Amino acid sequence: MEVLREARVRTTAHNRLSVHDWGSDGLEAMLAAIRAARSHIHLETYILRDDATGRRFVDALSERARAGVAVRLLYDAVGSLGLDPVFLAPLEQGGGQTLAFNPLSRLVSRFLPRRRDHRKILVVDGERAFVGGLNIGDEYAAIGDRPAWRDTHVCVEGPAVRDLEAVFLESWFRADGSELDWLGLLEGRVPEAGGEQVAVLPDGPTYRRRRMRDLVIEGLDSARHTVRFASPYFAPGRPLLDALVAAASRGVRVQLLVAGDPSDHPWIRRGSHGLYPRLLRAGLEVFEYQQAMMHAKVAIFDDSWAVLGTSNLDRQSFRHSYEVNLVVEGAVTPACLVESFDRDLETAIRIDQPALARRGPWDRLLDYLAGVTLRLI
Repeated sequence: MEVLREARVRTTAHNRLSVHDWGSDGLEAMLAAIRAARSHIHLETYILRDDATGRRFVDALSERARAGVAVRLLYDAVGSLGLDPVFLAPLEQGGGQTLAFNPLSRLVSRFLPRRRDHRKILVVDGERAFVGGLNIGDEYAAIGDRPAWRDTHVCVEGPAVRDLEAVFLESWFRADGSELDWLGLLEGRVPEAGGEQVAVLPDGPTYRRRRMRDLVIEGLDSARHTVRFASPYFAPGRPLLDALVAAASRGVRVQLLVAGDPSDHPWIRRGSHGLYPRLLRAGLEVFEYQQAMMHAKVAIFDDSWAVLGTSNLDRQSFRHSYEVNLVVEGAVTPACLVESFDRDLETAIRIDQPALARRGPWDRLLDYLAGVTLRLI
């Protein structure tokens, strides 16, 4: 892709990806990898909760740290707002290192408050990595009567693991983490594991351009027959809206799946309603997921290549947050993502013009106010 060549993003071959479609499955796979770690664990997350799920992770990390494994945990100060440092004491006492990104308590911060670390990366021993939408908290797992969140998280094996580790190290140093042997951690050869080509695409406000947004727009501009998007939140800004309309207007089938009811950000959902009429007139198909909270971030172009990771289709992700996504080409993962997407549509509600027209005056007013708010921020 042209945007990858211009950004000089490395593409590696011979990777294997294992897709986890639900929060509970992805979290269990991450815990299993942590418990098997031998040399080091690098974990970067936007949200870390002091709850049952968070305690399972801290306990597993602490045990590995006591066993001599180098453990480094980086979490976002706003995403993990309210996290008591005492919660992390067992990990630190065991020899692990913890670090909060961009704390609001700084009198003079080098970062604006909206600059957040929205990345979710786990790298174990430099051999296996996880990336996707999963944060660490009970809402993502099947706790009690609540269903696990519908998410997309992948385990990566192969040369792309080193690129994900480099992204973690970049975040660690940006957050003023302790000095590390960068070259030592990244040297050596990661064994080949499969047949898929993967490019790791980091993005953020200190990069030269909005690479994720530009990649999605380029994908829309070059698509020939089908584009599928899954995103919990939809507030993308005019350039992406124009690209969506242009693709649908020239005959590309564009499907958009977003969070319905339940939604953890209902105000964003309301604001999205004001964007749907233009998309529907252009021929886009818009769906709201109903089975559980839909938190996956996936784009699939012509069934042949896909983007998945941490970026939502909103201006916060495109402008203000540090994100990381995978661009995947191959016979396995894009097909797997298409199958999951089509299965999700079976439990989704299709939004059309009559459905929007049936909203009462109060709902229409709230949707309008939400849309104005989202455009202002």
